[in-house]
Amino acid sequence: MSIAFRFLIYWLIFILKVTGGVPIIDIEESNSYHWQKNMNEHEFEQLQQGMSYMEVVEIAGGVASEMIRSDYYRWNDEILLTQAYIVQFKDNQLVSKEVIALKGYSTRE
Repeated sequence: MSIAFRFLIYWLIFILKVTGGVPIIDIEESNSYHWQKNMNEHEFEQLQQGMSYMEVVEIAGGVASEMIRSDYYRWNDEILLTQAYIVQFKDNQLVSKEVIALKGYSTRE
């Protein structure tokens, strides 16, 4: 089995596990542009404690960009390349959220 195929299988299992098997294709396909699957500040402000992962996905318009570690997910900002949003869940309930600064590789000062 190729590495790419294994990655695809693991990714599908991850999505099904996180979403409880609920299809999220409709949510992501409702975006006109690919970058709208990320989160923006207005969407971040709408997040409240106790929300499920799927409720956050619905607000953001797409799944997390990355799972940092168990129950910690990162959504990149739709516009700013210098920030992202970390959302922590416990028992599929949002327990904390924060904005983080992303460091780039620019040599400009």
